[in-house]
Amino acid sequence: MNQTRKMWASAAAVGVILVGGATVAAAASAGRVEQARAETQAKIRESAPKPTPTPTDGFVVSKEINPDPGKVLDYWTEQRMESAEPMPMPEVEVGPADTFELAE
Repeated sequence: MNQTRKMWASAAAVGVILVGGATVAAAASAGRVEQARAETQAKIRESAPKPTPTPTDGFVVSKEINPDPGKVLDYWTEQRMESAEPMPMPEVEVGPADTFELAE
């Protein structure tokens, strides 16, 4: 058997294997999707209470910060913009990652 014929025979064998593997993977994937859909149909209760947020750091914003955007535009004139000082950038403390426990 010459080299070209061997190469074409190998290419055909590899092609058949790849197509077969892709077909099996697609069929398995479709079956798993249907199985997961059947297993995880969530039921929603109509009278579920809404959770009340609780502050963790002790600070609560109790008023709207910017009630009138028009006043902000009037305040920031070109002269005030030129003399404005940038806010300081927050500094991040590098340390061990926080660990969280999942509630059941």
